[in-house]
Amino acid sequence: MKTHLRRFLILWAAGAASAGSAEPPAPPELPGILLASPHLRARFVDNSIRLNVAGDGVLPGYSGVASLVYRGQERNIFGPGGLNYETSGVEPRQGQRADLWNAPRMAPMTLEKVDDQTVVLRQKGAEAAGLNAEITYRLGDCWIDQTITLWPDTDIRSSHTFWASYMLFVRNTSLYLRAALQDDPRMVWREMTSAGHDGTGGGTYFRDCAPSGKTWLQFLTDDPVTRQAVFETAASRAATEAAGFRLGRLTAFDNFFFGFVDDFVALWIFRPPADATIGPWLSASGAQALRRPAWDFAISSGPQRAGERRSCGVRFVYKPYAGLEDVLQEVARFQNGDGGGQGP
Repeated sequence: MKTHLRRFLILWAAGAASAGSAEPPAPPELPGILLASPHLRARFVDNSIRLNVAGDGVLPGYSGVASLVYRGQERNIFGPGGLNYETSGVEPRQGQRADLWNAPRMAPMTLEKVDDQTVVLRQKGAEAAGLNAEITYRLGDCWIDQTITLWPDTDIRSSHTFWASYMLFVRNTSLYLRAALQDDPRMVWREMTSAGHDGTGGGTYFRDCAPSGKTWLQFLTDDPVTRQAVFETAASRAATEAAGFRLGRLTAFDNFFFGFVDDFVALWIFRPPADATIGPWLSASGAQALRRPAWDFAISSGPQRAGERRSCGVRFVYKPYAGLEDVLQEVARFQNGDGGGQGP
């Protein structure tokens, strides 16, 4: 028995030594392009089919930012859909996939790495719903810039695009912005929420708020899970109204909004062209699960000549929350044309 045991130990040790001297296997190739900055790691993808780890199935057509991780926090803040170019259309209708609301997901895309901070995503309008798209993503210290350039191949009367940001397990599902409503023209700070996904953008609720001087946790004045549903219901609408929210239609805002991922701020800032408008929109659930809101925006543009390019600047800042004044400084910096950003 001892002889057999001794022989086994000798063979095991020899095998372990052999395995230790071998080269480790190459890491698996993940889809997309990974960029890194002092504080962020971001993975950019085209709209090729990939695994939906949350649903254990395929995830067709989602492009843009698949993951964003802040060093030290070490969590992807996005759900499987990521920060995604979702819908587009023009009037008069054109393109091979003009009948599809989600043509950008379905038409071919290319993704190119320009340098260590920049990638470009492209799609042909003829293969989608009439809008050629070139989206340049540039990774900064604690932000991602998007330069969204759109143009038709023929003269059009108008165009519309929609950009979804599927967040992952956030405690506070509201957005905060300075805005005016159709039935309340005051340009004041408001908390914006929904009672659940309704698919139209019409089920958006507002209540006044006073963000100055608050910590990130003080923005959370009630538990949103108690008043929201995955899909909006009569009960979730009643609970949202009981919490002081009122259904409203936004007519103007200051071209930025922000939300919270734990004690980090997620801040969208816009520089729209003179002939286009930006509209924020959100779903409490992203039509998937509670605490996975969709924080979205749309770009609407008027008449455009064939080949006429229009660009919209979007900065997404992600950093530890350092107060409202810090948020407003980030907004002013980008809206005034400064290419830089501030770390924490």
